[in-house]
Amino acid sequence: MITQPMGEPMFKSLEPRGAAKESGFTLAEVMIAAVMSTAIIAAGFGALTVSQKTTRVTGQVGNTQATARNALDMIAADLKLAGFGMQGMQGAVGGCHINGTPAALVPGDNNPLGADFGPDTISMVVPMTNSIAPMGPLWQVLAPVPGTIGGPNLPIAAIPMPVNAVTTMGNAIPGGTLALLGMNVSLAGVAGSIIVGTPAGGLNLAPSIPAPTQFGTGTQVYLVQCITYQVIPPPDVLNICQGSAPCLVRGAVPAVLVGAGGPPSCNQAGANCVPIMDGVEDLQLAYACDGCDPRINSGGPDGHADDLDLSNLFDQADFITNRNWFGTAAPYGTYMTPRTIRMVQINIVARQTRTDQGMGEANQIMVHNMVIPTISDHNHANGVFAFGDNATPAQQQAYLQFRRRILTRTVELRNQRF
Repeated sequence: MITQPMGEPMFKSLEPRGAAKESGFTLAEVMIAAVMSTAIIAAGFGALTVSQKTTRVTGQVGNTQATARNALDMIAADLKLAGFGMQGMQGAVGGCHINGTPAALVPGDNNPLGADFGPDTISMVVPMTNSIAPMGPLWQVLAPVPGTIGGPNLPIAAIPMPVNAVTTMGNAIPGGTLALLGMNVSLAGVAGSIIVGTPAGGLNLAPSIPAPTQFGTGTQVYLVQCITYQVIPPPDVLNICQGSAPCLVRGAVPAVLVGAGGPPSCNQAGANCVPIMDGVEDLQLAYACDGCDPRINSGGPDGHADDLDLSNLFDQADFITNRNWFGTAAPYGTYMTPRTIRMVQINIVARQTRTDQGMGEANQIMVHNMVIPTISDHNHANGVFAFGDNATPAQQQAYLQFRRRILTRTVELRNQRF
């Protein structure tokens, strides 16, 4: 029987006495850990890069959608007012006329030979006023006792207005108070004339608004002007888009700059048009009319859009897109005038202001579509702005690197007749 002395362990360590008890990682383990950490960090940076670029792209897509929507809303709002205030006007408002005949709406699509190349333009008569006191003095009649102007045998040669109302009216347009001279003005939207003087406290008119018209204090006063919408393409030689072409511009083109037999154009020096939406690449317009086709109801309006394709249905083919509105070509002749237009179909194309540079760390050029869209009558495959500007594969490749948003809305006109 083996006995162990008391206090001595049964089994003794085989380590030499005095050896240090140390532990740690081997070189191989350190290298493996470093590689794994690097991979995790790299993956994290890759995910962060993708997240940042995705956020930026999402923002660009949202901005492009908002650009198209805002442009559409602005044009539609003005179309709904087109022609308001023209009643009682003696002559055209600014450049809104067809061969000298006043028009509330002047289409700029004048290519009767087929699909055109480049954005359309549109000009329309719209009112401007101030009926909200916090925005400044109201643009209203402020008549002395007995509180009315005009009446039997009393033509209206001046419009009395509140203090500083004329100043704020001038501040609302390019050029200030001096620019009011020669502009059209309307009382209540039913009687109008031309401003020839801006004395303190009112406006002088010529010709006078004839008797027996009469208006009282509080009658709304409107500036009435011809506004043009137009897309300015690159190269923007006149810098109208301020380095951000293409862009949508809006402005009142002076009548002296409107050529004979053509619509107003913003793309000329002195046109006074200002950029309102960057990234708007195309504006295409189509028109439905009532009483514009002599083959239908003998050319008389009947409250329904004319069936231009004679299909017994109102469809897309009943919107006219190519027409020389300054001519009288068959089959519509003199029946087809802007006065007969009842609905306008607006097509807006907006594109991103910069290209997407891939989703990873490499700045890879993205191609978003393989087909260049056709908008209304406008075939982008044959050119965005002019014939041949997408004729080569390189040009088409450059075109497809931008995301685009296309919005369409049809607007019913309410104030065309005057």
